[in-house]
Amino acid sequence: MNQENLTFKDKYNQCKTWQDRAICIALYHTIMLTKYPTWTITDTSKHFEVSIGLVSENIRLASEIDNGNKKVSECKYREDALKLIERRRYASDRLTLIMFKDE
Repeated sequence: MNQENLTFKDKYNQCKTWQDRAICIALYHTIMLTKYPTWTITDTSKHFEVSIGLVSENIRLASEIDNGNKKVSECKYREDALKLIERRRYASDRLTLIMFKDE
């Protein structure tokens, strides 16, 4: 198949790394959301034939990569990158709770 005629789904299936797959899904989702304001993660998951959770996680991972988070982008395994994001979110939530705790 000619590279120029590849769909996002074709490109996703050709990706060799979890980073490229995450970016591919996030890019497609962003384009479709811009074009169709009522577009949802469910629509993206149907297009790629993957779970809604996978799309959501990939969008979060791609955002971290796009924001220059080297710890996430350099992870060999997708699961390790997700753990880094979860740990940071937990720490942030905990800090918020401490800040607003009744004294």
